[in-house]
Amino acid sequence: MTEEKKQRRIFTLKNKRHMPNWLAGILAFLFRVISLTYRVKVVDEEGWFEKQEPWPGVVSLWHNRILFIACLAKRRLLERMSVLISASRDGEYVSAFIRFFGLGVVRGSSSRGGVQALLGLNHELKEGRSVILTVDGPRGPKYSVHPGAVLLARKNDLFVVPVSVNAKHYWQAKSWDNTQIPIPFSSVSLVCGHPFKIPAEMSLLEAQVLIHDKMMEITED
Repeated sequence: MTEEKKQRRIFTLKNKRHMPNWLAGILAFLFRVISLTYRVKVVDEEGWFEKQEPWPGVVSLWHNRILFIACLAKRRLLERMSVLISASRDGEYVSAFIRFFGLGVVRGSSSRGGVQALLGLNHELKEGRSVILTVDGPRGPKYSVHPGAVLLARKNDLFVVPVSVNAKHYWQAKSWDNTQIPIPFSSVSLVCGHPFKIPAEMSLLEAQVLIHDKMMEITED
């Protein structure tokens, strides 16, 4: 293959709207193999991962932890959940990847397809599925909570369940969220904080700060 053809092929892959299923499958397999090398500790004082109560709920997660939550959580839990993924091209790649772990996917965000995303999330909740929201996504700033989780939890009178993945050693992407990929054979903690409801008297901004504080209590960088 000539250098010109190689460059053309790389350019084509970069500009594909959809990730081929075979490629997503290979990546999911590789991530699963890597995750088997981790020394995993589950921190879950309320036992939410096992009891799955209260259910359904709004699971809050930082955007830079989304890839490995799918590898570390049990499949029987993931199959009862759906995650909101951006309608962007990068979001399409992530969607193709995480579907291999049993998670349902709702597409959209506050900036693209917001109404459709809200309808999709409400549908998943009515079907008895918990939903995962990357509360600082899809554009950040990093660790800054957007109002979506507050609005969704309040509208449906649901608990917010803070979840994080912490690794002692990890690779960090040069993206806005500094996506973290734990290094093979490192210690990794899958942490679930105390589920909580947002008080009715709280303003939207106060509720966002509450979620942020609860998330930072279980986040290590």
